[in-house]
Amino acid sequence: MPPFANDIGDEEVHALERALAHLKTFRGRDGDGTDDANAKSNSKVVELTAENDALRRELQALRARSNGDGKPTVSFADDLASTSMHRSSSAEALSASASEGRRLAGFRTKSHKFVVRDCSSGALNQATADGAAGRGDVDEDALAHESELDDDHEYKSDPCSHAREVKTETRTFATAVDEADIDSPTVNASRTQSKAAFELVLANDEGVDVLAPEDRKIRTRQKGLPHSKFSWLEPPQNALIVKKIHDSAATEMMRRAIDVLKANNVTTWLESAVWEEFTDLQKDCKTWNENDETFRVDEVIDFIVVLGGDGTILWASKYFPKAMPPVVPFAMGSLGFLTSHRIEDMEKTLSNVCLGDFAISMRSRLVAKVVTAEGVHSKWRYVLNEVLIDRGPKPVMVELNIGVDGYHVTTVAADGVILSSPTGSTAYSLAAGGSMVHPGVPAMLITPICPHTLSFRPVVLPDSVVVTISCPARARNTAWAAFDGKHQTELQRGDSVVVRVAGFPVPSVCNASENNDWFAAVKQGLLWNARGADQKPFDEPAR
Repeated sequence: MPPFANDIGDEEVHALERALAHLKTFRGRDGDGTDDANAKSNSKVVELTAENDALRRELQALRARSNGDGKPTVSFADDLASTSMHRSSSAEALSASASEGRRLAGFRTKSHKFVVRDCSSGALNQATADGAAGRGDVDEDALAHESELDDDHEYKSDPCSHAREVKTETRTFATAVDEADIDSPTVNASRTQSKAAFELVLANDEGVDVLAPEDRKIRTRQKGLPHSKFSWLEPPQNALIVKKIHDSAATEMMRRAIDVLKANNVTTWLESAVWEEFTDLQKDCKTWNENDETFRVDEVIDFIVVLGGDGTILWASKYFPKAMPPVVPFAMGSLGFLTSHRIEDMEKTLSNVCLGDFAISMRSRLVAKVVTAEGVHSKWRYVLNEVLIDRGPKPVMVELNIGVDGYHVTTVAADGVILSSPTGSTAYSLAAGGSMVHPGVPAMLITPICPHTLSFRPVVLPDSVVVTISCPARARNTAWAAFDGKHQTELQRGDSVVVRVAGFPVPSVCNASENNDWFAAVKQGLLWNARGADQKPFDEPAR
C-alpha cells in the first residue's frame, strides 16, 4: 500500500476513470505483432489495470476516512536504521500523485524513512500490517538501538510509530491525458507554451514537504524565526534563580528577585548549595537533591532567572540536559554577551515575564558523545558554546580526521579543532579566527586552531549534519575533548567525538528583539567595527 496524503478531488478520480476506460479500449484492439509481443502487451495492460483499480479504491478509502474537511489526518513515522554518523545523506520520494499544490508525502534517507499515514480509526492496523509485511530488510537491532543513537527525538511517542513503510519502488499513476492523445497538436502546442510540471522534495531528518507549484516556480520558506513570541496559557508557578557565586551584589539582587516573584505568586527554587547557605530564605524558597535521579527539575521549573554573566548561563544549562525553560539573563558579569537585561530594570522585567507575551531568541545547542575504538558510547552531553578537540596538556600538534555525515572531509594537523554553535561563534571560535554567526542562523561551525596549512579556513555547516572528529589509529599523539570547558576526556587512537545540533535550544528572553540584542552585544561587548575617529568630510566649497 503506497504512502500518500493529499487533497483528493473529483478531477483526479475522473482522470483515473478515463485512464481505466482507455486501458479497456486498448485491450480490445487487434495487434499486428507476434504472439509474444501481444502477450507482453496484454500482461502490461492487466498490470496497469490492477494498479489503477487499487489506486482508485485507496483514494476512495482516504476520502471516506477524512476528518470532515476533505483532508485525511496524517502523521509521520520514522525508522532509524543506521548510526547517527550517516544521517541526511540522500532523499528519495516514495510517492507521487496527479494533483498539484502543497502536500505531505513519504520519503527516505539512508538512515531515516518518513511516511505519511492516515491515522484515523481502522487505518493504523492496516498500515501496521503493511509495514510488517515488508520489513525483511530492516535491521531490528538497529531499530531497538535508535533511542540511544538519537536521544533528541521522541520517536516512540508518535501514535503512528508502527506504521512504517520500507518499499522503495516508484509508482506511476494515470494522468488526465490519455496515451492516444499524446501526439495531439493541441496538447503539444499547450506544452510548448508553458514550463513542464515538477515536484520538489524538501526534506530533512524531521520531516518532508513535497511541493508541486502550479506556477512552476521554485521557492522556499524562511528558516529564521526573528519574531518569536512567548505567552503563558497558564500563570507560571515555579522559577529557578541561578546566581553568580562569591558575589555579594548577586546575592543582594537574588533577595530582591525572590520578593518580586513572591509578589507575582511564583515559587522560587534555589540550588541546593545556595539554599543551605542562606537559611533565612528556606521558608520562602524550595530546592531539590541534585543527586536524586528520580526528580526531574525540568518538569517543574517554568522559567529561569540568571544573575551573573555568560558563565552563569552555561552553569544553569547543566540542570536541563534536554528541554530548557525560558531564561531571563541579567548582566552582572564581566562581558555579559548573553545577558541582555539591565539589573536596574529587574523588578519591571520579572513582572513582565510573569505576565507573558515577550520576545524570545532560540539559541541552539550542540550535543556530543565520545565513541571509543572498541565501540563504547558515552552519554550525550549538551553544550551551548563549543566542543573542543585539541592537543590538551601536550606541547605538540595533533592529527585529526574530520567527517561530515559519514564522508571523510579532511585530515588536519593543528593545535585542535573547535565545533561551535552560533552562540559559541563569538567565544573561543572567534578568537581562533572563526566567523561571527547570528544566533538565528541554524548552523554549526568548524574552526581550526593554528592549522599546519595556510588554506584551512573556518567552515559553516547546516544544522542537519553530523560531524565526526576522530583520532587516527596511527596518530603520533592522542587528543583531548572538552565540552563547554568541562568534562575533559582523553581521546585514544581510534576514538571519535560525534557532534550534531541538538533539538532542544536555550530559549533566551529578549530585551528588545533578537536582532537588536545581538548587534548591541557585538558592538558594546566586542567593540565590533569600532574606530578611534570617524572619517572627516570634505570641506564645503566657499560660496
